[in-house]
Amino acid sequence: MKKLFLAIIVSLILLPAYSQYAVKGKIMDPENAVIPMVNVAFLNQSDSTLVSGAVSDSCGIYSTSLAGGDYLIRYSYLGYKTLYKNIQISANLTFPVVQMEVAQTELEGVEVTAYKKPFKLDRDGLIADVPNTILAKETTLNDLLCKIPGIQQRGSEIEVIGKGTPTYYLNGREVTDRTELDNLAIDQIQSVKLVTNTGVHYHSEQRAVIEIKTKRLGEGLAFNVKGNLLQGTHFSQNYQMNGSYNYKNWDFFLSYNYNRGKKDSDLDIYQQTQSDTVWNLTNLNRKRIFQESHAYTGGVSYHFSPESEIGLKYEGKYSQGNTFSNDTLSMIPDKGVSTFIRNLSEVGDKSVSNHLNLYYTNDWENGWRMNAYGDYLHKTDRSQGNIREWESDRSETSMDYYRKADWDLFAAKFSLSYETEKAGTFSLGYDFSHTSGTDYIEYVRALNNGRTRNTEMKNSVYLSYDYTWKNLSLGAGLRYEQIRSDLKETHENKSQDQTYHNLLPSVSLGYNTENLQQSFTYSIHTERPPFDMMNDNAVYTDRFTYQKGNLYLKQALTHDLNYMLFYKFLFLNLNYTLTRNPLITAFYSMPGNSAVTVSYMDNFDKMHNLTGMVNVQYPVKWWMPSLTLTCMKTFFHYPGPSGITLKAGRPLVMLNFNNSFTLPSGFLLSADFNYGSKGYYQLYESKGYTSFNLSLKKSFLNDRLQLSLDGYDIFNKNNTRASARLNDIIMYSVGKDDTRKIGFTITYRFRTERTMNNQSAAESEMSRLNMGNQ
Repeated sequence: MKKLFLAIIVSLILLPAYSQYAVKGKIMDPENAVIPMVNVAFLNQSDSTLVSGAVSDSCGIYSTSLAGGDYLIRYSYLGYKTLYKNIQISANLTFPVVQMEVAQTELEGVEVTAYKKPFKLDRDGLIADVPNTILAKETTLNDLLCKIPGIQQRGSEIEVIGKGTPTYYLNGREVTDRTELDNLAIDQIQSVKLVTNTGVHYHSEQRAVIEIKTKRLGEGLAFNVKGNLLQGTHFSQNYQMNGSYNYKNWDFFLSYNYNRGKKDSDLDIYQQTQSDTVWNLTNLNRKRIFQESHAYTGGVSYHFSPESEIGLKYEGKYSQGNTFSNDTLSMIPDKGVSTFIRNLSEVGDKSVSNHLNLYYTNDWENGWRMNAYGDYLHKTDRSQGNIREWESDRSETSMDYYRKADWDLFAAKFSLSYETEKAGTFSLGYDFSHTSGTDYIEYVRALNNGRTRNTEMKNSVYLSYDYTWKNLSLGAGLRYEQIRSDLKETHENKSQDQTYHNLLPSVSLGYNTENLQQSFTYSIHTERPPFDMMNDNAVYTDRFTYQKGNLYLKQALTHDLNYMLFYKFLFLNLNYTLTRNPLITAFYSMPGNSAVTVSYMDNFDKMHNLTGMVNVQYPVKWWMPSLTLTCMKTFFHYPGPSGITLKAGRPLVMLNFNNSFTLPSGFLLSADFNYGSKGYYQLYESKGYTSFNLSLKKSFLNDRLQLSLDGYDIFNKNNTRASARLNDIIMYSVGKDDTRKIGFTITYRFRTERTMNNQSAAESEMSRLNMGNQ
């Protein structure tokens, strides 16, 4: 009885001290854009000792639990003035929105914004803040993206190291055509987030996502124009016009983009086929590619409140091009007669796409949030080619072919989430897509005509839970996908029906303090083959080379384990993946005619990848250096010549050294060096490459007018060289695109425009239709 009495007395004394109340708030910048990763410290009013802390998330929201009493809140973030507020806690509270002010200073007569750390880490990936950082000085989106650790550009393509080509989201809506991003002015961008830990909220095929959030401005008319002239071996030009009108609750948006250019692309292939006859092939390919495109967008949205809106958007694109090839081929066997051929081909192509998007979003004050999107897409591709070949005896053959593809996509998405005061956030969602299309190829002189009908329907549901407690954040989710695929080839009466039931979990753990941020995640992803590979077509390239579709491709399944750490100026990323049935471009010698090589896509058994990346960046007065070192090792076994088993060899090492120099009179000089070593990825061994880029920028008229002079691959060393051995074929290739160029860009902004905050349900199905490559 005495012990029970003492326990009751102690409980009555300690109970008030441990009465906790939930408090939360939201942080925004002077332009009413949210600021993630702001440090919020709760201090004792008496002695300013730290009681608790929190960090704002990607929506600018922070939360914690506090005992009743009087506190001093401190809001701090590099590049902004530190704010202090006195509060009294006696119940659960939601604080008014806090608006932070940018901190600036002057040095030696040149106005310089105080250095603001451009990168920070949350549980899902790396966030790059653009306003008031060195990133805001970049001219194009590609230039900006290449400054983010883990992103690099090879040729004209942006890739996430170890993850491949990313999917882009603009204000939550998946971007179906890169032209829309090319229209985006840098000063419209609030933040860019590289998501390498894609959870169940994203489609399972998306292993790397780049999320771009734009600013929202006030009422009025905006009109921006931009012209870019680029001179390499040939001259290219691009012109953009963007207009918007915002009145009260209405937003109207219109843009047009015209692009015209020509480039050379050379590829030398040296190949040996060790079959019943040893065939030695040399193919010197010289291509000249002409492209012209018109892209146009228009839309309207209505805001019921700052947190609720409905919108409609239309995107269209028309593109056409011609590719001229001049090939010199020699086939020398170890026995028999050698063949020498000159091959001339001309291919004309046209592509038209129309995309309609409707969406509705609502964010209630009681913690509920709902999103609903719908999409319809129709895309047509047409190409017509003529191939002429002359042998050494001057005999000539000619072949014409016609190819067309028509695709329709319907998609819908619904998501609902509820954020509680103490128990975290619960989310659920449903995705639906229906894709159907016909891919048809016809040769005037019959080779292997084909007509493949492809219908695919996907239903997905997901549940997720997220919880934040002080500096610790937890997340868990589960996605279920049912995919039904029906392929029919009518000419040869082939068919394949597949049904997949995928159960895809994801878990994440994050820990954030003012100087140290860490995250650890595990997830499972799928990869479906591109639709233009899922057919039985045979495309004739030359007498010794064919490209073949594959009706029997299966999905690939990847287990992804990722760890990230950000400490002051150091960023570390470790990633491990195990892929079952990986989809890899392969080749084989044609049965019955071993002189002919057929390239196609196939499923292999399994593949392991281990990637480590470290980035260091630290400002030195007017110099901002950023050094990224990446090492990627592939563990992969595949069949080689004479029945032996080969394996991927040495790892790839990549070095990116970016430098930005703030010069007097507002000039910005950028010097970027990129290096890649010899190493393996999948069954291909790439050779070393380097590139060096220079850029000089200057703004006038309060940043309304911006001029940029850019030099790309100045020393002309960004070659693509690779070798591969598979089955009875050994191949070596040297590719050289027109990468050494000098460009001049002029941009004039009558007023920085406002971008619609719409979203899409079409997601990854559009990428499988190659919407970004029209």
